[in-house]
Amino acid sequence: MKLVHDRIDLLATFLRIAETGSLSKAARLLGITQPTASRRLLELERLLGCKLALRTTASFSLTDEGRLLMVEARALSDRWASLSERISGGRSRPEGTLRVIGPSGYGTGFLTDAVTDLRAAWPQLRVELTLTDRVVDLVATGAECWVCVGEVRDPGLVCRHLGDMERILVAHPALLRRIGPVTPATLPTLPCVGLVPYFVDTVRLLDRAGRSQTVSIDTPLRTDSLLSSYRAILNGDGIGAAAPWICQADLEAGRLKRVLPRLWLEPVGIHVALPPDIHRPARVTAFIDALRRRIKDMRGFRSRD
Repeated sequence: MKLVHDRIDLLATFLRIAETGSLSKAARLLGITQPTASRRLLELERLLGCKLALRTTASFSLTDEGRLLMVEARALSDRWASLSERISGGRSRPEGTLRVIGPSGYGTGFLTDAVTDLRAAWPQLRVELTLTDRVVDLVATGAECWVCVGEVRDPGLVCRHLGDMERILVAHPALLRRIGPVTPATLPTLPCVGLVPYFVDTVRLLDRAGRSQTVSIDTPLRTDSLLSSYRAILNGDGIGAAAPWICQADLEAGRLKRVLPRLWLEPVGIHVALPPDIHRPARVTAFIDALRRRIKDMRGFRSRD
């Protein structure tokens, strides 16, 4: 039993070294000396019969074998934590490295807030936050969760619907003075700023009674970036879609005006997509909890809870 325990310690040390890229940083985080961390790494290399890292006084990098072992060691560490939790009846602490992918617009707001909340509660937790407005292959990236705005089309992922975000039409006052009154009938003839895939070609407008109508829109400028789309709206390039959390300050300051104020765009869902694993590390569930707390009071957000 001692041998198994030792091997788990060796893997845990290697994983921390691999994630930090430094023997000294790993040693500080583990509460051991740097020579001990180095000795454990050498022992693991002897045990496996291969070189796991290339290190000099100025650099540190993993070999191909080291990168492969890092993936396997993460999975083993998570399963060991889950086993300990089930056997003891307790709840494991969020630890290791949380890898999150999210949209750039929302990522610079509540998503980053949720991550910093999580780090404040668990300072030893490491987080890698990647922001992109592209559809990603979650399994291929190695990330543990993907915060998505809109529909998740990959049936192989486990999807949790956190709630829906309200959207409205807005435009720069100078543009509205130039194009005149806007109605659902005239909207197809007016310039709009497209946001792929949420505000292009056709949109559904709803009133407070739930009645809806679908209209076409013309988007001479379209982008898949929320921040670029919003910037173009502020620059007066066209009518655009915006959630209240991003546009409220500009509406109140008069930099934007609401278009068709008695109508709303169809809300978009906010989801967390997860790989189809049976076990969820404590860091993932803790992040989702932090995310729920951050967004529940956002202007225009309707929670599913």
